[in-house]
Amino acid sequence: MELEGIGLALWILGGFAFACCIAMLCRGIGKATEISPEFLANMGFWWCVLPTGTLAATAFYPPLNISQWAYFGFLFGFVPVIGALILRKEGGVANAMFGRDDQGRMAFLGCNTEEVVTTVLYTVLVFELTTIFCWDYLYRA
Repeated sequence: MELEGIGLALWILGGFAFACCIAMLCRGIGKATEISPEFLANMGFWWCVLPTGTLAATAFYPPLNISQWAYFGFLFGFVPVIGALILRKEGGVANAMFGRDDQGRMAFLGCNTEEVVTTVLYTVLVFELTTIFCWDYLYRA
C-alpha cells in the first residue's frame, strides 16, 4: 500500500469506521435470520479488516505483491451483509433501518442504542490495538 505517516493513520481510521458501520448493518439485518446477529456483526467487521491487512502485507513479499489492491479489501465486508439479506425470512420482525421501530425505540442501521455503543467501543479498542502495530509509521520522528 506504500502508505506511511498520516496517510496510513487516516486509512486505518476510515477502514475501522467503515467496518463498524458494516458490523451494525450485519447485526440489524441479521435479526430476522436464523444466524446469531452477533456472529454476523463479527463477520462483517473482520471481513472488512482482515482482507485489507492481508493484501497490504503482500508488499513484504515482492513476487506476490498485490498490495495496490488492498484498498478494495474493505468491500469483502459486504459478503456477510449480502448473506444476511439472502437468509432473511419473510415476516421477520426487526428494527427499522433508520428512525424508530414499531415500539418507538430509536434505531440506527437496524440496531438499538446499546448495540451501537457496544460496536463503536469495540471498534475503537481494535483501532487502538492496531495503531500499536503501526507505531513506527505513525510516531517516528
